Amino acid sequence: MAKITLHHDDAVNVREKCDVVMTDPPFDLPAAQLQAVLNNIESNHLILITTMRQLLELMRIADWQLSFDFVLDAVVPKKSMNVHQPHYTHATGVYLTRNGAKSLFNRKRRERSDTFDNKGYWPSIIRAPRERLSEHGMAKNQQAVVDILGSFDAESVYDPFAGSGTVGLAAWDLDMDFVLCEKDPDHFKLLQQQFRFLL
Repeated sequence: MAKITLHHDDAVNVREKCDVVMTDPPFDLPAAQLQAVLNNIESNHLILITTMRQLLELMRIADWQLSFDFVLDAVVPKKSMNVHQPHYTHATGVYLTRNGAKSLFNRKRRERSDTFDNKGYWPSIIRAPRERLSEHGMAKNQQAVVDILGSFDAESVYDPFAGSGTVGLAAWDLDMDFVLCEKDPDHFKLLQQQFRFLL
C-alpha cells in the first residue's frame, strides 16, 4: 500500500526526498522562489507544469536540464463568439533532470488512456479536459496526470504545490508513495478530507 504524507506549510520550509517531483506551481510564482523550493527537495527528476515565462526564468538561474516537453490540451465548455471554434486552453509541461541523472521516463511502462495504440506510443500532446473545476479552480485532469506519472520508473513522488491533490490521486492509482504540501488552509482541509480514508 502506498505511503501518504501531507504537509500544511509553505513548501520553502519543507525538506523532502523522492524519486520524482511533479508539480504545477502558481503561474505567477517567481522562478527564484520556485528554485528555493526545489533546492529543499532531494530529487534529480522534475515534471513541471508551467508557463513559458516561468520556465525560461528557471532555466536561467537553475541547474536543471530539459529532457522533453509536452502539452496538456484541455477543452473548456464555453459559449464562444464563433460557433465553429471550441474554446481551447492548454498548459506547458516539461521533464527536467539535474546532476547528470539518467532519465526515468519509460514510454513502454504503461499504455496511455488517450491513445489507441500499443504501449510505447507517447505523443507529446496529452488530452486533459478540465473536469474538476468545481472542486478547485486550477485542478488538473486526473487521468492525464496518471498517464504522465505512470510513464516514469519511479516509486515515490512529491508535489510541493498540491492544490487539489491531483498528483496524490494519480500516485494512489499507481500505488506510488506520495508527499503533498499545501499552504492554503482551505485547500489543505480539502486534501485531508480527500485522503482521510487512506491515511
